[in-house]
Amino acid sequence: MQDTRYMDAWIHVPLCKKGDKLYHYTTAEGIRGIVENREFMATKSDFLNDKLEFQYALEVMERLTEKYIVNESLRERFFSKLKAEIDSLGIITPSCSVDGNCDTDEMSFYVVAFSKQQNNALLWAEFTDFKGYCLEFDYETLVKGFQNRVFLHGTVIYDEEEQTNGLLESLLSCIRNLVDEGAKDLEGFFEEEADPSEASLDKLADEMAVVCSVYAMFFKKSFFEGEEEYRFVFPPLINKLETNKPKFRLLDQMFLPYIMVEFEGGKENVPLESVMVGAKNNSDITVRGMKYFLRTQGIDIPVLLSDIPLRY
Repeated sequence: MQDTRYMDAWIHVPLCKKGDKLYHYTTAEGIRGIVENREFMATKSDFLNDKLEFQYALEVMERLTEKYIVNESLRERFFSKLKAEIDSLGIITPSCSVDGNCDTDEMSFYVVAFSKQQNNALLWAEFTDFKGYCLEFDYETLVKGFQNRVFLHGTVIYDEEEQTNGLLESLLSCIRNLVDEGAKDLEGFFEEEADPSEASLDKLADEMAVVCSVYAMFFKKSFFEGEEEYRFVFPPLINKLETNKPKFRLLDQMFLPYIMVEFEGGKENVPLESVMVGAKNNSDITVRGMKYFLRTQGIDIPVLLSDIPLRY
């Protein structure tokens, strides 16, 4: 079995490997934009379906400190510094009030969501009401197509034990690194007698704030594990040709902000390998219409109808 590849030595977010396929559930309008304009819609992180998007990692980190840092005073000092540094980075979305009052525009991030699952009933229902399309992509070619942008990508982690272990390994790595650099008072950090200096705690909080902020992009509660999501995360402003001003789409009378992410790849088409039509979209012309549309774009790939046996 091939070893799991991670984002880096400190951030254990699993990556796909060569040959893997990713699936994107979208509408007819969505697939037309992807094929004709070579663009993907990336939704602002705090407008995704999970209310705790980009926040949940801080909850996991707090529970980790309560479990492993036995010195109560040290635990409170460290977590307070960590929270303050995370807030200053502005990557983890702060909680908003009931009236929607929150300031999240300074460091917004945008997400293009894929799944590792094709023909997934949960995703059909959530994104298309079984009337849209499931697009199959080659993972490696997708990544290459975004290389002109700044972005992160990886598998969303839903298991809290795996989330905790990842953060704990990062915390241990940060401590070892700082001890090697001279912060000897961080040795025995998890012991009752531990009493590191404010300067050492500040350094540790600074490093872990970055780690937590990256993990936050890829942690979700287990309620969502059926999605098996693999996501691409983009900051809003990348180059001079783009604007920081988001666009808005309407969903059930709501305004949802997004940006368009262009797929680069020379004259090649997007790495689309198949299209599956939702089970409710079963008119005799749906598959034929999609095949004809793709052929006009120079794309000859299988177009299938979902075999999920829906009555209505």
